[in-house]
Amino acid sequence: MNLEELKKEQLKIAEKVDLRDRYRIEEVKFLIGVDQTFLKNSVISCAVKFEFPLLRELERTFSVDEVTFPYIPTFLMFREGEPAVKAVRNLIEDRTVIIVDGSGIAHPRRCGLATYIAIKTDTPTIGITKRKLFGDVVGEGEIRELRSFNELIGFCLRWKGSEIYISPGSYISPKTALEIVKMCMGKKLPVPIEAAHNFGQEIKRRTA
Repeated sequence: MNLEELKKEQLKIAEKVDLRDRYRIEEVKFLIGVDQTFLKNSVISCAVKFEFPLLRELERTFSVDEVTFPYIPTFLMFREGEPAVKAVRNLIEDRTVIIVDGSGIAHPRRCGLATYIAIKTDTPTIGITKRKLFGDVVGEGEIRELRSFNELIGFCLRWKGSEIYISPGSYISPKTALEIVKMCMGKKLPVPIEAAHNFGQEIKRRTA
């Protein structure tokens, strides 16, 4: 495994990132939450599709794949990317935004899991993490900016006593990503992510 070569691959993907909004918020019709869990040597990738902005669940799917890449921080796209794409691909329609349990451009090489999924599916994605992977949090209050070298790369949102970090994957701006997330927050995470996480836990219990 040559990490320097993998970094180059990430940088090539990052060159394709487009932070212009493909859709205005009022044009978005569907949200898909994507989350993954692991069981022994397998990764369970779950995707749950919702009507937006009503947040009515429409469909869910999952895939179980063999893990072929070790856990290495900032290289999760090589471990989880293809299984996530496999799970989500058949749910995508026009005017869909995918919300991913993973970073977008808030990543040392601007290529987190959400960015990978966006480029591979040609669909706007938003990355959500519970911990800051990259960037500097600027400002005070419930919503703070996440910046890198004076560039806005996302936001930190304080919600019900906890914080999440929001960054676009591609085909969506940081501000639109924030607004969509605010419109679909659940207990601690966006509803589509919570649904995908709970779905994965159900499958894991049945499989274990």
